[in-house]
Amino acid sequence: FRYKANPSTSIKFSTTRIIGTDGGLWSVSRSQHCVSPARVFSIYYIHPMSILSALAHHGRRRLRPPPFGFQSSSPHVAELGENSQDDEDDGKSLGSNQGRRLSLQRSYLGGDYLSVMHHQNYASSQPVATGTRQYHATTRREILPLIAVGFVGATAVYTYKALQQIDRDWEEYYDELEEYKARTGIDPEKQQHGAAGTTSDKANADASSAAPNSEDMSSFFTGGTLAIDMGTTRLKLSHRSSIANRSLYKNGKPPSPMMSVDREGFRSTPSLAWMPPTEGEEILIGRMAEARSYDTKGGCVLHLREALENNLGTAVIQQTVRAAATNALDQVLGSSGGSSLSPKNPLFVLDASVSNQGSYNVRPIFTYPAQWEGQGRCLERYQQSMNGLTSPAGIAAFVPEPVAIMSGAEYHNLLPSKNSSAGTSVLVVDVGGTSTSVSMVGGDDEVLHSASLPFGGDTFIDCLVSHLVEDFYSHDKENTSGASKTTSLTSKPDLNDSTALQRLYEASTTAIHELSNKTRSDINIPYLTMDLKTRQPKHLKVGIARTVVDAKVETWVQTKLVPYLQNTNTHPTAALSQTLPPPTGLSTLFSSTIMSSLEQTSHTPHMLRAILLVGGGARIPLVRRALLEGVVYLAGDAYASGRGGGEERRLIMLEGEMADELGVLGATAWGSGGR
Repeated sequence: FRYKANPSTSIKFSTTRIIGTDGGLWSVSRSQHCVSPARVFSIYYIHPMSILSALAHHGRRRLRPPPFGFQSSSPHVAELGENSQDDEDDGKSLGSNQGRRLSLQRSYLGGDYLSVMHHQNYASSQPVATGTRQYHATTRREILPLIAVGFVGATAVYTYKALQQIDRDWEEYYDELEEYKARTGIDPEKQQHGAAGTTSDKANADASSAAPNSEDMSSFFTGGTLAIDMGTTRLKLSHRSSIANRSLYKNGKPPSPMMSVDREGFRSTPSLAWMPPTEGEEILIGRMAEARSYDTKGGCVLHLREALENNLGTAVIQQTVRAAATNALDQVLGSSGGSSLSPKNPLFVLDASVSNQGSYNVRPIFTYPAQWEGQGRCLERYQQSMNGLTSPAGIAAFVPEPVAIMSGAEYHNLLPSKNSSAGTSVLVVDVGGTSTSVSMVGGDDEVLHSASLPFGGDTFIDCLVSHLVEDFYSHDKENTSGASKTTSLTSKPDLNDSTALQRLYEASTTAIHELSNKTRSDINIPYLTMDLKTRQPKHLKVGIARTVVDAKVETWVQTKLVPYLQNTNTHPTAALSQTLPPPTGLSTLFSSTIMSSLEQTSHTPHMLRAILLVGGGARIPLVRRALLEGVVYLAGDAYASGRGGGEERRLIMLEGEMADELGVLGATAWGSGGR
């Protein structure tokens, strides 16, 4: 509205609300000789009931007095009386025991007259009424089309925005689909359309059941799957033929995972690489690098697991994995016909048409540890190092080592049966070469907790070499400073003669393997060193009892390992229990470590499905005896051995090669659907 007022009019008023003929709301400011229109969002309070009243009585000729009014001395003020039947109805609605006097001030606003009203109590008993309709004169037939138009408009706006959002979602979906196809080389839409027509007969139904889902891509690879387990000291591989090839089934069962054997007949490869002192020399890997573990010839030996932990040596790691995988696959699938050792050619490909050009149509499955500063960061490092071996980069799968071990135990039916009295979690104790991991794996293959101890099978070798050095070099102060005098955590001896140290380690490794099955072993090393006084060669020939080595290990655990674990500065991860006494030996160390894992995951021993001992060090008698004593201390003899009480044995300690190879076999089964 455009406001037009008579400047000669003088109005005195209090807080007032004016209701126009269009149903709009107006407020009048508190000053004389001025009436100003304002928006709904005014500094004055607008009662919501006035809006509801206007909507409820939009078709009636009724004037209700405003909640506020003003008093005026203008000559335009007049007393109102009864004028019509409608006015009588309005007067009745306004009538009361007290008379009311209604004053009207007319102002010309935009061509229409508005009424500024004020009611004041008087002693008169006559009701008052207005003579003209001044409030919301819009009829019902006029406002309903407006409501319909507003509803249709709001629906149109909402529909337009929804269609825009659908377009954006489709564009985002197709972008992600193209990225997935570029990474994996797989088109899920074509696969779904192709599977729609494969249900006509039994053969097609079998093929459809073997079709891969988002987690199982194994049937895309004619060469099957190859699991690669890079342990702390050994690299192991396991192969499984394609489960989509029904011709390989025996008695209706798919082919089983099998350990890969290289050309020399070995079931594992040392995960080592020897780096030459100068450029241009050949890098040695595997057993050739192991021969220079201590006699480095001026170079350095790189442990692949440690290199991955420190994000170093990606090219060397790929070269080692490439050489071991090529050697193993050639024994199973035959030569690929190309240069698979060339870093320019991908080792694993999705396209079977290029498998004769130095590549294999085999899906790789890599295991990775679960305790390196969180699984996410460790997985990222493994992916960065291993995806360079595949084309496209996303065809490789990665599984935590404890999950692979549990998958292997499920596949080979090594775990107790599931029942209501026991839980679904499994505690995996993996005694490796240089470390021992204690991991809690939930029933949904999730690693709930994992802790690592700097103790493993190599600890026994180190303690035996230290014993031999102390005994053989007891009078030679120039070559050794005494292994027992060192204050560091390491159990390795201190010997200046690197060639002699290399030979001692080779002989001690063989002796420790023999002591796993016997109580005594003989060590014979001719021409180990030279006697400086007599200028005559010295030979080492000695018999070693298992109890001697066990005593050396127990002493090292008590004097060095336990203080190291108790020191939060050197070992910030809580590997020891806060409720049990400090460990005094290997058995109490296992008890404390297991109890710590139970405390971290809010479990008790009887809530576990099983405690599983695996790893290369699991075959050492002292390790098996110490873990058994530790579990008996926590849960009782019936829990650990199943003797007495009718309780099923829950401590599973594997023997032989299965203890060392269960992880890589389980990774193969996990990567091909677990069947």
